[in-house]
Amino acid sequence: MNEIKVTSYKVSVCVVSYNQEKYIGACLQSIVDQVCDFDFEIIVGDDASTDDTKKIISEFAENYPNLIVPVYHEKNVGFTSNYTSVHARARGQYVAHIDGDDLMCAGKLQRQADYLDQNEGCNLVWHQAKFFNSVGATYVRPAVGSPIIERKLFVRDLLLYGSVAVHSSTMYRVERYFWDDTCTIDAFDWYVSVRLLGGGYAYVLEDVLGMYRLHSAGLSSGGKPTDQMRRFVSNSQLDFLDRYPEFRKEIAARALMTLILDALHLRSSTKYALKVLIKAKAIPRVADLVELYRFYKISRRSNI
Repeated sequence: MNEIKVTSYKVSVCVVSYNQEKYIGACLQSIVDQVCDFDFEIIVGDDASTDDTKKIISEFAENYPNLIVPVYHEKNVGFTSNYTSVHARARGQYVAHIDGDDLMCAGKLQRQADYLDQNEGCNLVWHQAKFFNSVGATYVRPAVGSPIIERKLFVRDLLLYGSVAVHSSTMYRVERYFWDDTCTIDAFDWYVSVRLLGGGYAYVLEDVLGMYRLHSAGLSSGGKPTDQMRRFVSNSQLDFLDRYPEFRKEIAARALMTLILDALHLRSSTKYALKVLIKAKAIPRVADLVELYRFYKISRRSNI
């Protein structure tokens, strides 16, 4: 666990990017344009891009030298190492994450920082985000009416529901940063969120404060779950069973729901969920399965 860093920054915005010359400029501009009653910094990690991403970041760093801190990797280190190298440099009281192809809406940083200021027990706060593509806006997540919006969410809830909000909407307390070189699991949003939460709670604001870009080159294209994605989820659940054995029923419930969905669609990835169920050695609660079904049903895409 990192010691609390005492600086004049209220928020450190951490940006990760790789070959995003088409999007990184708009992303950085949306952060620079944030109006806050506090100071913040923007730490941008470029993972040895082969296009003009680095050039665009450099131009922003020159124009905003007191705001933007560029981090350039000479060799491609992958998403996980790029993420950790940027977040480990955070000097603010709170840390906001955003991928280099997404956008912040006006008031995002102020709204989230205010919530953390006013709620000591909250370690992690998200918000709704509008998913969009080259044509325009498509839908909002978390969906309106979702059971995870505007309520306290604890580790038990995140292990049951899974990833409840987009990673680019994350803001957490800097002292909750946990990563070190001993972590070998894939650093995707759900796993990171559970670890950041600790003994506090998380909260999803019912405000659309970000724009999540859908495109084929993105970290997540918003399409059907891939075999790799299922494997990442399974690996995290296996790790969670060791870390949180008291929540094995919740983990088993989500694994069973995943297995059913994959089996219905004849996906070969059923083997991953089955592996989790075998290790969990627990019979899921009917109430948890009903709640998961309600969550998934509400989360279906709908036009806005």
